[in-house]
Amino acid sequence: MKKFITICTIAFLGIASCTNDFEEINTNPNQPEQVSSDLLLSTVISTLANSAADDGGWDKGNIVAQLTAKINFTGFDRYNWGSESGLWNTYYGILPEINIILENAMMEESRNTSYEAIVLVLRAYVFANLTDNWGDVPYSEAIAGNEGNFTPTYDTQETIYTGILADLRTAETQLAAGQPILGGDILYNGDLVKWRRFANSLRLRYLMRISGKTNVSAEMQSILDSGIFIATNEDNAAMNYPASTQIDSWPISTSRIGSFDEHRMSETSEAILKRYNDERLNAWFQPTDNPDDDPTLFVGLTNGLSEDNASTFNGGASNVSRVNQAFFYDSSNSVKATIIQTAEVHFIFAEAAQRGLITGDAETFYNEGVHLSFEYWNVNQDIPTYLAQAGVAYDGELETIITQKWLASFLVGLEGWYDFRRTGFPSVIVPGPDNVNDDRVPVRFLYPDSEQTLNEDNYDAAVSRIGGDDINTKGWWEN
Repeated sequence: MKKFITICTIAFLGIASCTNDFEEINTNPNQPEQVSSDLLLSTVISTLANSAADDGGWDKGNIVAQLTAKINFTGFDRYNWGSESGLWNTYYGILPEINIILENAMMEESRNTSYEAIVLVLRAYVFANLTDNWGDVPYSEAIAGNEGNFTPTYDTQETIYTGILADLRTAETQLAAGQPILGGDILYNGDLVKWRRFANSLRLRYLMRISGKTNVSAEMQSILDSGIFIATNEDNAAMNYPASTQIDSWPISTSRIGSFDEHRMSETSEAILKRYNDERLNAWFQPTDNPDDDPTLFVGLTNGLSEDNASTFNGGASNVSRVNQAFFYDSSNSVKATIIQTAEVHFIFAEAAQRGLITGDAETFYNEGVHLSFEYWNVNQDIPTYLAQAGVAYDGELETIITQKWLASFLVGLEGWYDFRRTGFPSVIVPGPDNVNDDRVPVRFLYPDSEQTLNEDNYDAAVSRIGGDDINTKGWWEN
């Protein structure tokens, strides 16, 4: 028994000693416990830019806006939409990283108002996409899981937009102070003036989005007068792909060729591009593969066809124009992942002037927007001749502006769809013949199934408030 007690005592003292030194012994000096803001920022930017170009633009945005069409796996093109979790998980999944950068930037010992401002801009972009895609979503409690709240309430779209615009105003002011950042900015390489232009350009986008619900005139005019907005393609919020590995390459270029070939030129794009002799036709698409055809023949696919009808359209896949393979598949770094570009900004100003929201010449803004879109795609178009054509020449009609803005939205997230929901233009967007949504273009995604399971009470409250978890339920800024 004495031996047993002695052994236990020695063991206890050993454990106590180990416990006292546990934290010091088990701390890896080569592995920091807190990830620095610069490392997190590059991850946040690449995730959001990739989402805009790939899942948002290539896979969904171009399809629902009928800039392209699906020849295989046509369910999305036919509006056979189940619950959408991919984009939801991407956006909510990146919010913790954004919050860490924000907390780091606001700590007294590491205070950096520029890092704070940058992530406020990116957070605003995240929540704008969430609410534009789903309507009411978790916002004020979106990252409350850090505090043990895993069932966040859903905020109204109006509340979310109020917060988004407040964040962007704050960000622009903080960026003006010019405090340098330490790194991680793979979008603008630390150029804070360009970040200010980015922040104000997003403000313009979102002010226009809600312009049917609230008076945005003074704020839009203030941004125009300041001159601090994306005015050239050099200032676009567009991420380049280094393409040193598959991880940092344009994602579509690393996919299988069969997946790439599912996307074809749409009949809608074909009609507009050919009607106006638009050289973006050759930049985005290629002639049919059938050697018996005219080697310059372009044929678009009708959107919203069933699998059988799409696969046999015009005699088969070889008789339908593919997306430009050399640019969009063979090259791993030709495509840029664009969040917003100067052409869109100029079309926003054109619409604002056309509607009397700002003072300025709508035609001048419109013409410059057209020119900048061709420049972005490096297309050698005779701009004066192009702009002189009936249907392109500025005529004071909103549809003329929105049609060119729609073309310029190619691969820019879901912007073409958002504008169609807001304005009803371009009117050439019509549900395909085999659509399963009663000939209606959807206006939102369905909430993920996981929300019904894990956040049922708040999900039910949101669904009741918005009028049903249905792809045809309009949001606040659309009603």
